[in-house]
Amino acid sequence: MAGMVLSGGTGARAQSAFESYGSSYRTISMPPNGAGSFAMSGDALPDGRIVAATGSEIWLERSARSGVFEIVARVDTSLLGGAMDPAFLRVSPSGGRLALGAGLGKPVVVFATTALGSAASPGQIHAANASVFAIPHYDAAWADDTHLGLSAGEFGSPSSVSLLDVTSSPASPHNPVIVRNIAGASAGLAFDSSGRLFTANGYGLGSGSATGTIRAFNASDWAGGPADFESGLGTTIGRVLSGTPLMFDHEGNLAVGGGDFSAGEFGYLAVINARSVSLALAGGGPIDISDAVSMKRLKPTADPFAFHGAAFNRATGDMYVTVADFVSGTNTWYATVPEPSVWASLLAAIVLSNRRRRE
Repeated sequence: MAGMVLSGGTGARAQSAFESYGSSYRTISMPPNGAGSFAMSGDALPDGRIVAATGSEIWLERSARSGVFEIVARVDTSLLGGAMDPAFLRVSPSGGRLALGAGLGKPVVVFATTALGSAASPGQIHAANASVFAIPHYDAAWADDTHLGLSAGEFGSPSSVSLLDVTSSPASPHNPVIVRNIAGASAGLAFDSSGRLFTANGYGLGSGSATGTIRAFNASDWAGGPADFESGLGTTIGRVLSGTPLMFDHEGNLAVGGGDFSAGEFGYLAVINARSVSLALAGGGPIDISDAVSMKRLKPTADPFAFHGAAFNRATGDMYVTVADFVSGTNTWYATVPEPSVWASLLAAIVLSNRRRRE
């Protein structure tokens, strides 16, 4: 178990999450794909429990790290036009709202976390307690408690990112485009602690940026209208997999999923060191993906062709490497936990005890 290392023989230094990821994995069997659904999507609540959506059901972990899931709500399929095939399920920063992307041709549904019930009495998500936005979507990230970033695009055409005000009327949603002309398929998106938007080219069209090109934009970049992804206004962080999804942890390390067969890059989840992200933002140029100090590859499975996703649990510190088996309909998450080493902690306690005896 990775964590703390002795420094100079007199104390202990806590390893960063970046250093610890991948040292061990804890396997979580997630809910299987529900009836009529080909996917499952999930996130973590502020109390550390994982919440997941598939079919027409919302599942919730019984307690943090228990790995036991129960149905706590059902979504009225008349809102969706059938069972959902979830593109995403995202918990708002405060934990007060859930945003569900029901999939291709289906709406984005936003509802209060309090609409969830219990295993004994599941809640019902319906028109009276949810906002249903008939807007295109692929992936999403909360900018704050009321604004949801959404990536979207038609296959073979440039994609874009919009910013939905979830308090606006579903009949006339306020959903302005903030980044346009991504010369390729939709990809992931994430907001850092400074409010910068990170997004990527999910599959290059050959007329602009390459597959997996990740760029960051300040809010000022779209203040006067949408920023153009291909114009060079944003800061290029690097070219990694297919940039699907993008996910920050509590230290500012950036997880990047997907795969790029044209570049021979697949079969792992990438994690870019927070220091390397900061250096790129400061003008140091794109990261070098061959440099293990800048980026590490997490490979919890032996499947060399797996397209891994990611989720992060701020309550527990778990980084989840997600894997879906589309043939069997099963979903597995691998938690890699930056916990302190038990032995190093004991050694540090012994050193402290010896010091006190000498005083």
